[in-house]
Amino acid sequence: MQENLYNYLQRIRNDNSKVMLIGEAPSYHGCRLSGIAFTCEENFTEDIIPGIMGKNLGYKIFSEGKPEREFSASTVWPKLKDWYNAHGSVPLLWNICPFHPHKEGNIMNNRTPRKKEIERGIKYFLELVDLFDIQYIGCIGKKSFNTIEAMNLNISLEYLRHPSCGGKTEFVVNITEYIKKLKYLRRI
Repeated sequence: MQENLYNYLQRIRNDNSKVMLIGEAPSYHGCRLSGIAFTCEENFTEDIIPGIMGKNLGYKIFSEGKPEREFSASTVWPKLKDWYNAHGSVPLLWNICPFHPHKEGNIMNNRTPRKKEIERGIKYFLELVDLFDIQYIGCIGKKSFNTIEAMNLNISLEYLRHPSCGGKTEFVVNITEYIKKLKYLRRI
């Protein structure tokens, strides 16, 4: 997983959009295995974004058998393809809690991260904001939005509905509008 994250961060660094999309925490079918927020192993088997995400880019699959598929990843990456077509780059993906929160003794589930787990993740978030000179943040879900909004950073912040739990349609509308908004703001 760390190899995948390193590979991804290097690729994003070379194609830095100064935009971050940030979620809540890794899911057990997605980031827990891939190492990358809103990304599942299936994304490593498809041609999605040239030089960023897809097959033959050095990403490794760690699950046995068929690569894992995850709902949020299969919703987010097609919209990132639209983003790439509009901007020629894609945002950095991250989670405010970068470690997979799960019920004790059972990693095959997801749970909401505790306040302390989110607090531990903030230092990584802030470091990435600095390293990638992030100017715009789209928060996928209330947990990341509320956490970052309370920090009073001097960065443009936007709430985007999380695609899980019946939010796919609203997420697609939100991110489509955000893509257009950033295209306009970056021209000013």
